[in-house]
Parts: sequence; C-alpha cells; structure tokens
Amino acid sequence: MSLIKPKRIEDYLIFYLKKGSTRCLDLVMKIQEIRPGTTKQAVYSALRLLRDEEQIIIAKGLASLNLSWINEMTTFFELTKDNYLADSGSGSFLDLEDNERIKYYFNNTHKADIFWTHAYYLLIEQLKSGEPIFLYNPHEWFLLARTANEISVYNTAIKKNHPVLVTAGNNTFLDKYVLKYFDGTMRQCNTLSKPIFKENNYYINIFGDFLLEAWLDKDIANKIEDLYKTTNDYDDVTKEAFQNILEIEGRMRIVISRNHKKTLRLKKSLAKGFAIKKEQRP
Repeated sequence: MSLIKPKRIEDYLIFYLKKGSTRCLDLVMKIQEIRPGTTKQAVYSALRLLRDEEQIIIAKGLASLNLSWINEMTTFFELTKDNYLADSGSGSFLDLEDNERIKYYFNNTHKADIFWTHAYYLLIEQLKSGEPIFLYNPHEWFLLARTANEISVYNTAIKKNHPVLVTAGNNTFLDKYVLKYFDGTMRQCNTLSKPIFKENNYYINIFGDFLLEAWLDKDIANKIEDLYKTTNDYDDVTKEAFQNILEIEGRMRIVISRNHKKTLRLKKSLAKGFAIKKEQRP
C-alpha cells in the first residue's frame, strides 16, 4: 500500500478518508477525477474489499476508516520505529565517537535522498530538547523538487520542539520563492547574497555534535545552478526540470561524523542569521 504516492484505487480511498467520513458517491467522483476512466463499479469493488479487510466501515452511504485498524497500524509503526531506533546504534553512525566518521556513496539523487531522510530522522532522536537543527544548502531546491517530503521532515523536527534553521547560499528568485514555507519562528530561512562555501554541490546538516555532509554529483549541481540562474518563474516547466534532475545518474557522497568542535564552530557561524532564543544559541 502506498499512501504517500497512491497508485491503486484502494490507496486513493484510504488517502481521501484520512480527512474524515465521506459519502461513497463523493469518493467515486474524487477517484474519477484523479483516475479518469475508472468506473463506479471499480470504486465500489475497492470499497467492499477494504470493508472485508476491516480497514474501513460503510454505513448509510458513508465510508469511514476503521479506528480499530488505525490503532493497529499506529501500534505497528510505533513499534517498528522503536525497534529501528534501538537497532540503529549497532554499528551505525549513531555509535560514532568524537572525531570519527562514516562515508556512504550513491549513484543517483533519489537513492541518496532516501538515505539522507532516513539519517535525518535518526539524528533528530539524538538531539537535546529544544536544540535547533542547522542546515546549509547552496539552494533549498528540495522544497521544490520533493515538497511533501521536505515539509514532512521539517514538521517532524518541529513536533519535537527543534527549530529548523536553513541557510541558503544564494538569493535568486527561486531561493526567495521557497520563503513562503517558513514561518520565521520554528522554521526559518536565511538567504545569502554570496555562498559560504565555494563548492556549489556541498550541503551540511547539523544535529548537536553530529554533522551530515553531502556532495551532489558535480554535473547535477551545475544543472541546478543553471536552473536557478535562468529562472524567474515557478511554473510547470520549472517543476518538470527539477523532476528531470532527480532522475539523472551521478555519484553522490554523504559523510556523517561526530565532531564537537567543528559543529560548534559551524553553528555559531550560521546562527548569526536567525532569531534564536538565548538558551538555544550554540
């Protein structure tokens, strides 16, 4: 089942029902809008399947998610998360001592981003309460190429009371366009007129004493740079250009290290561009 990117009719039904009980006829229309050519019979067949599997309840023409099933899934995912967090300390980057590092290599941006997101979630769990997360990107293009995923990782940190402080190394139209996703408090973005680092493919994330450094393939980074320099509108053409970049094959490198002195120096430098509570400053 894919609820992030629904494919089957059943996936779409659960995706829509997460907002609350809905008339079956309305669900038919919603499905037909997103999947032209889908018959009414196919939608009702999918509804019956979900009912038989006890994932939904249908009564008086209304379909609802089965709360019992929701609770079972919640328990399953919470237990899975706890097991992975407990297991992740066995020979993983979370076991690093100060001044130690681990390198990872990938052959495209999609695979690298999946690991990157996985590492992000694990590293959040190691932070002290209220401690900010510092990010430096030449451009915050992830909010344009993978909007839902990027917002989700931000929100996960915020729910745990960790401000997300993003420094973008440039100040082009697209760099400023993503500012709408930041509220100026728990989500802040500081766009610079000049990058801090010379390399346009170098990204850093800081979680306490942990430092995640990522180097995109140079050719891919140059394509991103060209897109930012030549774009003055965020339209369908721009969206497609970002999606095409995600499909490009290229060698990526991620290095995760634990280095108190280096992270402290970087945090102090980046913190100058943000409004941070005194007790949260490095």
